[in-house]
Amino acid sequence: MITVLILIPVIGFVLFLFACYKTDWEAIDEQNRQYYIGGYHIYYDRKILRQKKWNN
Repeated sequence: MITVLILIPVIGFVLFLFACYKTDWEAIDEQNRQYYIGGYHIYYDRKILRQKKWNN
């Protein structure tokens, strides 16, 4: 029983490392750069951008 409780987090950590190793971080960064305008994310910060547009 103790062995199972120890192996579950170890296996989870190994799977996490494998997923991080296989991830194409450069592609993710390039895709994220497409959504930022002036330091604001165009989807999540559209209210802020709209307010800035109306105030200028």
